[in-house]
Amino acid sequence: MKKRRANPYKARAAALSLFVHLLLLALLLVSFEWKTQPPVMVAQVELWESLPADNPVVKPPQPQPVPEPPTPEPKPAPQPEPKPEPKPEPAPEPQAEIQVKKEPEKPKPPKPEKKPEPKKPEKKPDPKKPEPKKPVPKKEDKVKLDELKKLQQELLEESSQPAPAQKQGPTQLGANVANQGEIDKYLGQIRDKIRRNVNRQLCGTGKPELEVGISLMPTGEVIGVPRILKSSGLPACDEAIERAILQAQPLPVPTQPDLFSKFRDLRLKFRPNEEN
Repeated sequence: MKKRRANPYKARAAALSLFVHLLLLALLLVSFEWKTQPPVMVAQVELWESLPADNPVVKPPQPQPVPEPPTPEPKPAPQPEPKPEPKPEPAPEPQAEIQVKKEPEKPKPPKPEKKPEPKKPEKKPDPKKPEPKKPVPKKEDKVKLDELKKLQQELLEESSQPAPAQKQGPTQLGANVANQGEIDKYLGQIRDKIRRNVNRQLCGTGKPELEVGISLMPTGEVIGVPRILKSSGLPACDEAIERAILQAQPLPVPTQPDLFSKFRDLRLKFRPNEEN
């Protein structure tokens, strides 16, 4: 193993520290007072047989008033210096008169006279076109025109007369009544199916009334979205009816084409709080 080298600075630092401590200890010993009794103060006093006479108080001399300095006499105003006399201006030298011959003015070219504009020839009036001669109707054409006029008059008279009411037989009346009964039956079924899906709590406690338009397919499906034709005044109630219509699909519709044509576009009125 390698031996560690001794640090020479370490010994120097220890010696310096020891020297400083010894110096501080010596200073403390010198400055410390070893006597415990306080020193006796000795005072010398002079004895007098009699008191000395009081020295007279000498008043300081009053300062004499300083004489005021005499006011200086005003200096005489400086007289203005005499202005130098103006030097006589030298007479102007006679300038040589230069005679300038005036160039004769060039004669201005004469203005060209305006030629009189030629008069425009007056437009002649267009010759009148000869009026086409009316064809002279032949005798046969006259007869045809008369017949046409008579036919038109007869048609006008017939159209002005009221048409006789068509008599409906008992079979046709019965068919109409039966068709109306079928229509009412399907309308009732549609209303009942929609009513079962209405949330009446959204329609309040009053008597709201609204009208809805719907378009139906032959299968009873609603085309598009229900249309609010007349609002109840309560948006929540209107939306409740719209949702009820969509939830009730497919709606009951007749299968006969002639009857279904009455259900293609429906207008339904609803009074949610009055319907049982």
